[in-house]
Amino acid sequence: MSKLQTMSEIVERIKDIISHEIDGTVRDYHVANAINIGYTTLRTNKVKNRVSLKEIAVFCYKRDLVINDIVF
Repeated sequence: MSKLQTMSEIVERIKDIISHEIDGTVRDYHVANAINIGYTTLRTNKVKNRVSLKEIAVFCYKRDLVINDIVF
């Protein structure tokens, strides 16, 4: 069974996915906008290692991605 990634690792994977949409460096606030949560919420989730599965699932659905590729 695969292990669930930390929120920091998930954020890095999402940064890789959206990097072609952003000019310059992709930052955490870009990820927050992409998954439709507030920047402060994202930072808190990273510190407390809470995964925002609902928001990530919607992000994957809109981009026709497989959620397992991001969270596992």
